[in-house]
Amino acid sequence: MKILQLIQKPQRRGAEIFTVQLSEELMASCHEVRLVALFQHRQEIEFLGPFYKLNRALSRRFFDYQGWLQLSRLIREFQPDLVQANAADTLKFAVFSRLIFGWKAKLVYRNANQMGDFIRGFWHRKFNQFLVDRLEGVISVSEASQIDFFKTFRFPVQKSRTIPIGIVSRDIDKKLKEVQKLPPSRYLIQIGSWVPEKDSLGMLDMFVQLQDESLNLVFLGSGPLEEEMRRKILDLGLLHRVTLLPNRANIFPILSRAQALVMPSKIEGLPAVILEAMYCRVPVVAYGVGGIPEVLEFGKTGWCIDPEDREAFVQAIQEVLEMEEDRKKKILDSAFDLVTADYNLATVAKKFEQFYLQILE
Repeated sequence: MKILQLIQKPQRRGAEIFTVQLSEELMASCHEVRLVALFQHRQEIEFLGPFYKLNRALSRRFFDYQGWLQLSRLIREFQPDLVQANAADTLKFAVFSRLIFGWKAKLVYRNANQMGDFIRGFWHRKFNQFLVDRLEGVISVSEASQIDFFKTFRFPVQKSRTIPIGIVSRDIDKKLKEVQKLPPSRYLIQIGSWVPEKDSLGMLDMFVQLQDESLNLVFLGSGPLEEEMRRKILDLGLLHRVTLLPNRANIFPILSRAQALVMPSKIEGLPAVILEAMYCRVPVVAYGVGGIPEVLEFGKTGWCIDPEDREAFVQAIQEVLEMEEDRKKKILDSAFDLVTADYNLATVAKKFEQFYLQILE
């Protein structure tokens, strides 16, 4: 097959990272894959195959005739069997490019979140239904995301699949061996964009309730809340215990030494970093939003907390810190076994391949 993958930006974010990993795995199975980043961004992500950057202005994404033309020219030159749009702005971009310029490749959307959480009113829903009606297939990252999709939009069930993300264990093993400067010796870590839905500010409120003064908190990522986070860290008197680290290509030496990965997100699909922490045998404490409860079972593979229950979240962190090592090891081993059995990239890529073939047939 010839497959064109669309991402928003060449950035180190979950949706883009997984698209690159999936594309390279499909290339290893002898498919021809090209990657297109639509919007301007300082390049942070690498891809082993052909990688095109259109450098379009994100502010023009609702009407970008020249950008749609650029994409159609790439498609006419490559002649892909299938185009996969990864994230909502790529969906708009691809639909309007095909409507105006008439390219014939099948269009599939990878639904990596819960779209219903982002719908703002009647006309916004109608507009997105207009886009969805022009798809040949939808791949949801979790059962929760698929259920939400069907609650939000009309779409044929037979053209949909739930296919989770996968991890590349050999790459993780390799990266774990790299030497890096590490944060203070005992720390919790939150990895992800510093945006309201990830609730890094709420994490600070919970962290200050923990009584262990030797424990630190590391935020690894970037985003628009950085200045507000720095102000709150100062106001709470946590300058000496909280560290903000920028995105990096290799998170694993830092992740693997954390006391726990914390994820107080309000909205999620199925975050790769949870699976990566489980593979590294790091305890995970997270709110049970989106597809997280599908992999994180309280007391068996991690600590899945009812959304917005901050008291229970703090108690779960305390339990992780105080738990006997034998009991903790049993939970971490179960998490590791689940990830390696059901969420390895080779298995996941095969499911994508099978769904693509179904769409084409």
